[in-house]
Amino acid sequence: MKKKLILIAIAIVVVLAGTTWGLLSYNYSKGFRSGTLVKITKKGAFYKTYEGTLDLGSGDHLTWDFSIHDDELGQQLEEQAGRLVKVEYKELLYKVFYDTKYVVDSWSIVRESGSENFCRLVNIMRKSRIVVEKVKSIISDYDASLLAEIRKCQN
Repeated sequence: MKKKLILIAIAIVVVLAGTTWGLLSYNYSKGFRSGTLVKITKKGAFYKTYEGTLDLGSGDHLTWDFSIHDDELGQQLEEQAGRLVKVEYKELLYKVFYDTKYVVDSWSIVRESGSENFCRLVNIMRKSRIVVEKVKSIISDYDASLLAEIRKCQN
């Protein structure tokens, strides 16, 4: 009799744990949002997550808050603060350890208006070694951070 009660108790605990895990990790919806990444912080008392805010720029809800559970993804997005990004997210049924129900799974940079022309110019100038060497030395002297933007254009 005692064995049966212990087995029933274990079965109830397993079923409750599985149900809880399922409710907390179930994808209610999936989608994409894009906007300017205005805030990203790592916070939490027991379970640290990255919490961020996108400025959507229009409509009734001008900002959108999200969570990131992956440390590597959070660190990558930290470097993109202030830039226009597109994020892929899933919406959970419930939030427990984090600020929002929206969990970001991946992201990409949204090219700013005019950046395609900048990259086209860079790729044309790369065709001449003399131009590359001269422009590189001038940019290094006056604005070395521009070299990082130029490197992003190179495929």
